[in-house]
Amino acid sequence: MKTRRVQLLIAVALLGLAALVTGAAFVEPYSPEYDAEYVGSAACGKCHTGKYERWKHSPHAKMTRRPTPESVVGNFRDGQYILPKEGRKSPLDEAPVARMYREGERYFMALRHPRETRFVPFEIEWVIGFQHRQVYLTREPGGVLRRMPLQWSVPRQEYFSYWNLQEGSTPTLEDLWSQMGVNNSAWNLFCARCHTTNLEVLAKDPQHRTAQTEFLEPGIACEACHGPGSLHIEYFGTNYANRVASFLGDQLEGARAAYIASAPKLEKGQSLSVCGRCHGTDILMATTDIYRTYEPGFSRTGRTNDLSRWFRSTPLTPNRKTPTVEVWADGRPRGIGMVFRSLIESACYQKGDVRCQSCHDPHDNHEATVPGLLEASEASDAWCLGCHQDLGDLQAHTHHPPESSGARCYGCHLPRTIEKITNGVPGTTRTHELSSIPKPENTVRYGEDGAPNACNLCHEDQSPEWALEKVRAWYTAPRKL
Repeated sequence: MKTRRVQLLIAVALLGLAALVTGAAFVEPYSPEYDAEYVGSAACGKCHTGKYERWKHSPHAKMTRRPTPESVVGNFRDGQYILPKEGRKSPLDEAPVARMYREGERYFMALRHPRETRFVPFEIEWVIGFQHRQVYLTREPGGVLRRMPLQWSVPRQEYFSYWNLQEGSTPTLEDLWSQMGVNNSAWNLFCARCHTTNLEVLAKDPQHRTAQTEFLEPGIACEACHGPGSLHIEYFGTNYANRVASFLGDQLEGARAAYIASAPKLEKGQSLSVCGRCHGTDILMATTDIYRTYEPGFSRTGRTNDLSRWFRSTPLTPNRKTPTVEVWADGRPRGIGMVFRSLIESACYQKGDVRCQSCHDPHDNHEATVPGLLEASEASDAWCLGCHQDLGDLQAHTHHPPESSGARCYGCHLPRTIEKITNGVPGTTRTHELSSIPKPENTVRYGEDGAPNACNLCHEDQSPEWALEKVRAWYTAPRKL
């Protein structure tokens, strides 16, 4: 209480000083609903220097870049791609069907013509991603930024056909060419809404052969998450009383700043929308345009600012096989595109107030908000126990020795049951069903290939029946098959 009183006195003194310096002895009112213009991240960095510097080095900031020696991670010295044996249809297919090379500062991916021996070069205009895989774009005469069919796998250190891997099909030369003709390969009409800031589609044709698009910044910049900032800058630009009053409101009441969206201070649905508009990829065609026109903020003219009503619009149909948005036989999210959905399905979201930025640093999305929070550790245990204080004796709750992997909250409640091959290598990542418990009864019913459980992911030498017996012995709540 004493600290709050000191803060209040300091804030009042600063407010008085600001009034003397600027001649503004009042704090200006502002509308809770507004529509502003985009100004660019550099304008934000003039005041928010620390956050701006963290963001500049983040994966979000580096998502979409021009090809340079610093941005390109694929092999463009003597890169090549050879079809797998089962995809070779002629003797020519024994040789590379794609070559990647540089000419001065220009980068090229050349595909062998489907009916001739010559190679057709495509100049690379943009590269997307760099941590797990890298996508390459070429500009067509009609303005479409076309996604090339071959991508670079960082862990494999080689080129691969991403969509064939996702679909479980065999790449052929004809198939590689056909991938450049489908609608969703027009990057600036599909993917760019999440890889750029303030994408505007000014014109396009139904076949996606022509496109006129603009974006304010490549990559995910400040205003992609905070909304357009012109009114925010104008409000704080000259009246220092506004600044001090905003600081005071933030420190003492957690109030939001004028004319800007800040996810931690939004309603839960609006807060999750900031991340879900891109990371919630389980989207129906009927809602695609809604997600495309979403904008963080408080629009008074009708722009969509809250997507939460559509978070669960697609049913979790057991055994759904659609690539990246697969579902396990027991109805739990399975594919990599379902990580966000798994959070929405959890009781921690539905009954609590868990948000993405609770764990993930929004300004450097590769880092945790607190060191150790994104792994099984004392820090992540402490975060969970901040709400679950009623657990009492933790060893009695976990039935595992202290400091063992089974004693960590992550071990049972965030098991690696989300499948991913986005980097070209089959693997798993942690589900975000934070409140889910081990469910060996589902594995007994559907099999290990239909419904894995946290117990047997660690105890691989034991059966699901063994795990179910243990769980039934430890916990009094009945567990029916």
